[in-house]
Formats: sequence, structure tokens, C-alpha cells
Amino acid sequence: IMVSTVPVPAEGLFEEAEALGVRAETILVEADQAGMLEIAALVESGQLRATIADTFPLTDVAKAHEAGETNATTGKLVLTME
Repeated sequence: IMVSTVPVPAEGLFEEAEALGVRAETILVEADQAGMLEIAALVESGQLRATIADTFPLTDVAKAHEAGETNATTGKLVLTME
């Protein structure tokens, strides 16, 4: 299952998922305690995993921002504090 928290799915998301033999779903979660606990439970059970596209040291925040602006990343960009 592919889950997206973006309220409007990316163009072609459902078609690509079908071609890969998986089901795509979108959800919208309010930033409240109940919603965050549900997400935490999905992560802890292994049903939800984050895909990390790249990591950057905090000193390279500009590079991370540039990578995000390309709209070509697949996954999250992570800043690390060393």
C-alpha cells in the first residue's frame, strides 16, 4: 500500500500504483494528538515507513532547500545536527 498525506494526489499516482501492483490511498490527518498517535502506531507496527531521499548537515540547509524545490525528490529530505 502506498499512502500519501498530501490532500491532492500527484498526477498519475493511482495509475503508477496499479502498474506496480499496489494500492494507493491518500489521507488527511489533523495535527492533533489522536491523529499523531495513530500515525505513531502505524510506524511502530511497521505498516508505515518513511522514505528518505537524502540527508544534509544543517550547514547545507540551502542545498537541501534547492533539492526540495526541484520537485524531483522521492521521499523526505532530512537535516542532521552534527
